[in-house]
Amino acid sequence: MTRTPGVEDAIGFSVPKDFQNHPVRKIDRARQREMWWSVVFVSVLVGGLLIVAWQRSQWPVLGYDVTRMQGALAAAETENRRLRLEEDTLSSPQRIEILAIRDLHLVAPLQTEAVVLERVRQAAAPARTLVARR
Repeated sequence: MTRTPGVEDAIGFSVPKDFQNHPVRKIDRARQREMWWSVVFVSVLVGGLLIVAWQRSQWPVLGYDVTRMQGALAAAETENRRLRLEEDTLSSPQRIEILAIRDLHLVAPLQTEAVVLERVRQAAAPARTLVARR
């Protein structure tokens, strides 16, 4: 503390007056640049660690998803087998004939009344073909 000469209070005593010296601070560009590089480096490091931690936390979730999907696939395959068997059962000619006679009151044709249509088969391709060249 420094005293200012001539400053006295009402009683007559000298009262010290405090002076605070505020120096002008200059910006240190090199230190600022170094601090920014440190912030960038730490941010990249923390970001990388967060990505690795997130990936590691996703492994169990993905494992559960794979297990659930394998179960769903097995159930779908079982249902598919059941539906194929049901389709084969429902589309058998014997069953269709029974339903036609019983429910639709159709009658089976006699040999003399039945007309058999033959399929027209495509002619087989010739074994060798000729290609004309100019």
